[in-house]
Amino acid sequence: MTPDWLQSYLVSSVNQNLCTRIHCTTCGAMDFRRGVLKGVVGSSHVDPRRIDRESALDIAIALAGVRPVEGIYLDAAVRCILFDLWSGIPAIDYEIEELLGSSWSGNVLRTMQQHYAVRQAAQRTAEEYVESAQKRKEEKRQAKREQHAIRLGLKRERDRIWRQAHQGEPEDANILGKKTS
Repeated sequence: MTPDWLQSYLVSSVNQNLCTRIHCTTCGAMDFRRGVLKGVVGSSHVDPRRIDRESALDIAIALAGVRPVEGIYLDAAVRCILFDLWSGIPAIDYEIEELLGSSWSGNVLRTMQQHYAVRQAAQRTAEEYVESAQKRKEEKRQAKREQHAIRLGLKRERDRIWRQAHQGEPEDANILGKKTS
């Protein structure tokens, strides 16, 4: 395994148009992912079927040496690898972050983390909005009830004033706008 094996593999993969889509529902980017694992198999501790802690760290070390190549878009391939390396176990993830440091791949990782944080915040906001929908509906109903009660009160007052003004007239006298004498 040469020190720049991953750089060569990434350039080759992009040139061959291998799928590097993280959530590809057609192929799962399996050809690309298998190639990364085959590249790491140089050490005896690596299981070529899955990424374990040691192979993840080996890949992270190789990623630290990856540089962008003019005219070749390596970002998607690097993101796919970083997605697979990210375990959700803070100790391992921290080690990977430390290995990548301020490298180009480390910058890609930080943009992924920022994107994830923004998406999580948006998701929380959407969930809070949905949860508060019932409360907002009830508040609107209550406001409408209050407005309706105010209108009814005003109508009762208008009716009272009208009855006082027309007190003493026969009840059906003003039906057609005519006064009977």
